[in-house]
Amino acid sequence: MTELGELRKHYRKILDAGVQVVAVSVDPPASSEKLRRRLDVDFTFVCDEAGTLMDVLGIRHQGGLPPAFITGVRPGEREHDDIFAATTYLLDEEGRVRWVSRPESYRVRAPAREVLRAIEGLSRR
Repeated sequence: MTELGELRKHYRKILDAGVQVVAVSVDPPASSEKLRRRLDVDFTFVCDEAGTLMDVLGIRHQGGLPPAFITGVRPGEREHDDIFAATTYLLDEEGRVRWVSRPESYRVRAPAREVLRAIEGLSRR
């Protein structure tokens, strides 16, 4: 949520660079839609409640869901308490991974300025 909020501040630059933002989370679609409306962005949200994609990518953070008082998610509402490790990918037009940010801690996200520099670097190639 924090990373998306930061990217929102630079959304015009991102769109001008021809980049589409896709956020993947284990949250149910209704939660993602609520966040999309709150951020007032046209990001694409993909729901992966079962965690299939995070296993394929090897980025499952087991038991990483914050407590209910932070998330509003009560125990037992989800299949598991796992979340995606904070990972940002930039893919090219053919779907090849061109840049990855995966901080050591799940509490750290790629700074928006770092993502923008990576986008600019890809557009110069």
